[in-house]
Amino acid sequence: MTGKSFSTRGDIGQTTTSSTRKKSESVTFRIESKALEKLRREAEQKDISANTLVNKLIKDHINWHTNAAKAGFISVRRPFVSKVIKYLPEEEIISLANYVAKTANKDSLLLMRKEYTLRSALDFLESWIKISEYPYRHEETDNDQNKHSYVIQHDMGIKVSLYLASLYQFLFDELVQNNRIEFDKTENTVAFSIDIGNG
Repeated sequence: MTGKSFSTRGDIGQTTTSSTRKKSESVTFRIESKALEKLRREAEQKDISANTLVNKLIKDHINWHTNAAKAGFISVRRPFVSKVIKYLPEEEIISLANYVAKTANKDSLLLMRKEYTLRSALDFLESWIKISEYPYRHEETDNDQNKHSYVIQHDMGIKVSLYLASLYQFLFDELVQNNRIEFDKTENTVAFSIDIGNG
């Protein structure tokens, strides 16, 4: 089986919101030629370097794939979710979100992020959004970077927006008392802002 060497910088911890770069290292891996060719082709299609793509894949693996299955996550097609939830009454959707929040959120966060805080919850949420490949926007709107605003485009209907908004509200209620959040819900998106100064 033939392989080729591929060098990559290890700047997998770099974030788009930080002005400082995380420490990186140069390493060399041997990758099967066919796999490397597919990586290069995908990088070209996404208009990014192969190095950037490899760093993203490694970061996704560390931040999500390593423990996602252990935390109870499975892959389900979007049309299935939107079709099933469409037939549930709103009260049932809110009750379902409450049940998931109370029975799974804390365990998932501790397993995936090793702490149960508002900051770790938002980091976990953003990883899930990226893995799901939902278009989204995340902005830090205060000079002290405590106010965070999110717009998440899921394209699965208003009842999925209701479920996600309810799920996040129940989670945030557990982590920060009296931190009621206004959610903007449409057929395609969920938007909210939250202050993590006390989280």
